[in-house]
Amino acid sequence: MEMKKTFAVLMAGIMCTGLMAGCGSGNTAGQTEGSATTGIAESKGYEGTMTFVISHKDEYLGALDQGVKSAASAKGIELKSVDCADDMDKQIEYVRAAEADGENVVMVVLADDTRADEIIEAAGDMKVVFVNRIPQDTSLLDADHVYVGSNEDTSGKMQGEMLAEQLKAEGKNEINYILLKGTEGLVHTQKRSEGVLTALKNAGITTNVVTNPVDCGYDRSKAMEQVSVMIADGIDMSKVDVILSNNDAMALGALEALKQNNVDAANIKVVGIDGTNAGLKAISDGDMAATVYQNAAGQASCGVQAAINIATGAELTADMKYKTAQDNDSIVWVPFEEITADNVASYY
Repeated sequence: MEMKKTFAVLMAGIMCTGLMAGCGSGNTAGQTEGSATTGIAESKGYEGTMTFVISHKDEYLGALDQGVKSAASAKGIELKSVDCADDMDKQIEYVRAAEADGENVVMVVLADDTRADEIIEAAGDMKVVFVNRIPQDTSLLDADHVYVGSNEDTSGKMQGEMLAEQLKAEGKNEINYILLKGTEGLVHTQKRSEGVLTALKNAGITTNVVTNPVDCGYDRSKAMEQVSVMIADGIDMSKVDVILSNNDAMALGALEALKQNNVDAANIKVVGIDGTNAGLKAISDGDMAATVYQNAAGQASCGVQAAINIATGAELTADMKYKTAQDNDSIVWVPFEEITADNVASYY
């Protein structure tokens, strides 16, 4: 479980580059997506600076940012990290600035996943590694414009399957739920929201929505505010069985709102996605029922390795332990993993 324990270290900010998980030496042939590998290969002659343009820094993306900095440092690469505060126009300008500085490759967490074509245009002759948020139009991806991240087709599905197993163990086959959504319009918001409900349905769980899904922008404070509004508006939380959240931050915001409003949450199952340190602690403490681990260390180190590889003409997955998608060899998947109280100790 070295990779998972490394992530906890990453999140605490006490990082040891020699143990950074996610990419390793050797050919990926015959390896499975979840196999453990430690150590980071040398940069194979990459020279120059590299820019990482991140959409914003919440708990998860802040950890990703730290991971990219650590991985780049281990390779001897001077990295410039800039935060566009979810301003897509500003993000495009940062990419243009990197191109004007003569950089060979840029890494980007998209502020708007519908506008990846504008990033590619702004990059000019630079190569682009999209990390964490995949362009909605995946036809834009090719040998010079690639993606490293986790497959959102599986995140909500895993969340729903874990929840269904716990509900069935308690003899429940029907639930009343509240859904806290991330930013509307982002593809991972849609897939996480639809995936969890589909998985519950496929498992034979009847779902009844208590109130319309709420856009909380993946933000803890917004989720706390929205759940407090629900309580003030008279929603009887004693009738709520489950709070489905598109990420851990919003799940934790919901829990804080319940606590502040003196609502007994003992019989409400709260589930998230990301596997942040705070989310893992909440599971360990018995406050959250489950989360889906999104490997920030793996995405960070493989994102840097992908940047090196495409900038130096190497194969995309050289010195990686993960493989490309079956239907698109410009995509590298870093798998999601299920976390409940039964295995949280291996991650936290």
